[in-house]
Amino acid sequence: MKYSHLLLSPILIILSFYCNAGVDIYSKVLRVKLNNEDKLWIKMEDPRFDQYCKPGWFGFNLYIPKSNPDFPYYYSLINTAIAKNQKLYIANIDVFSGTTGCDLTKTGYGIVLLAE
Repeated sequence: MKYSHLLLSPILIILSFYCNAGVDIYSKVLRVKLNNEDKLWIKMEDPRFDQYCKPGWFGFNLYIPKSNPDFPYYYSLINTAIAKNQKLYIANIDVFSGTTGCDLTKTGYGIVLLAE
């Protein structure tokens, strides 16, 4: 009985990783636009984004609102990814249902630039 917790512990640790795991996608940015809605719209290369974020005009389906206090950082990170041909990592994209475009500031994790 003493050693039963030693066998159970690794199983619980492994299962705990999957309990809170969301869908994470990394991809290159195909195009960006800044429109009169005060949003920076983004279209990513990976088509899996379309199942979580409804595509609009010219396929744009992800955005950063200009009203967000961190907008300059998002803008710089996205433009750096384009200029350096690097990928962005978007965590927890599955918090969205696919009925509208996705505000990337609402995932809880922001975006990550993957330096390759």
